[in-house]
Parts: sequence; C-alpha cells; structure tokens
Amino acid sequence: MRPLALFLLASAAMLGQQRNFVSCPIVRDTKTVPCFLVEYEGETYFLGIQQDITNDFHPPQLKHQVLVEGRVAPGPRVCGGIPLRPLSISVLKEVNLACNTLLPSEPGIDAPAAPRGPGPSSQRPDPRSPPREDFTGRHEFTVPFAFDDDYLEYAATQVVTEAAAYAKRIGAANVKVSGYRATTLLSNGDHLVEKAGLAEKRAQNIATVLRGLAVSNVIAEWKNEAEPGDGQADASRRRVTIVVSP
Repeated sequence: MRPLALFLLASAAMLGQQRNFVSCPIVRDTKTVPCFLVEYEGETYFLGIQQDITNDFHPPQLKHQVLVEGRVAPGPRVCGGIPLRPLSISVLKEVNLACNTLLPSEPGIDAPAAPRGPGPSSQRPDPRSPPREDFTGRHEFTVPFAFDDDYLEYAATQVVTEAAAYAKRIGAANVKVSGYRATTLLSNGDHLVEKAGLAEKRAQNIATVLRGLAVSNVIAEWKNEAEPGDGQADASRRRVTIVVSP
C-alpha cells in the first residue's frame, strides 16, 4: 500500500478520538499571527492562534506544561497540526524551563484567518452578535474553569455577569452557588486530580463577585470530593453552577 494511502487510513482512524495529555506548548511563527501547537506520541496537534482576550482560546505560556483535552476533528492540518474540537487548555503552574520551543515561519504553513481586536487581523470581525437568550423561571448557569485554577477567564466572567443581571431582573428569592473540583483521566491511563479546597475557593469567589454586583440572597456551597474522570467530559466537571430561583 502506498504511503499516502496509509496516511489517509491512519488519519481516518483517529477522527473523533479523545486526546487528554500533558505536554509542552510550541509556538510557530507565521506571516500573520503566531500559532500554538503541542506534540504527543509523535504527532503534532493544533491548539489555536494569538488573538485578544474575548476569544475562547487563550494562548498557553512557554516555560509551563499544558493539559490538553480535545477530540480529533475532521479537516486538514492547521499550522502543521491536527485540529482538536472541542478543546480545553489548562496551563500548569509549575515552571518547566524545557518548555521553550519557538519555530520559525515556513512557506506553506499559515495561520488560519480569524478576527482580532487591536493588532494585525486577517479578517474583519462579524459585527452581528448572537441573540441573547431570554431566561424565565429557575435557571442554572455554568461557570467553567481551567484545571487546578480558580481564575475567571473572559467567557466565565460573562456567565457570572449574565447570572447577576437575571437574578436582579427577577428579584431572585435565592441564588445558590455550588463549587466542584474534578479528576482528568489522561490518555495514558494516569489521573490528574485538582487540589483539595479548590471547590470551596471557586464557590466563595463567585459568591463574592455576585454580591459585589448587588445580587441578594446568595448562598455558597461546595463538594469537597473530586468528581471522577472518564476521559471524555472531564473538563466540563471543573465548574461552579449558579442556580437562580424566583
């Protein structure tokens, strides 16, 4: 069988497979914006490109390993790497000086077109925004977190702000904030467990933010035990839920 046919068969077999691993991020320069890649078991995966803070993808830091959780997506390679969708990236806090790889720009390897804020942009942003969901009655909001972290990213802050606005609009009788921590099952069979006390810290932080936004009747609770990992939806278990009840 020809090498190209073997490559296509191998690529087809990978589609839809979950990849959970820890590795060093790689920065590849291009003629527009940097691409971020990572290697695992001899293969290169595409993480994202440099954009502003409103984007779902936040570039990982060099000199730190990253936890990558994603599913192999169909389509051509991007910046030389296999795309993963959906994708979750968590920067691990321990310094690793070996994670410092920068690759030069190469002909034929370009960053994908994407809107940006300040700085170079290869595509104009779409001025249309998705319609806001009109909530009624009891509603649950989910605030996601990176592994072992309680920092609120831009998207998470938007969720908290929306929950606060809804609670004030309906004069909520109570707002229950529940914090969780979780386990990630890696592709090699290892388990990564978030640190003890993180669920409480997440819940208390969100409750403080809601009270600062003038939300009344906020109750914070948390689950001390780390939720088990199944290697498929572990990123979704790192969360705080906000239940707003009329």
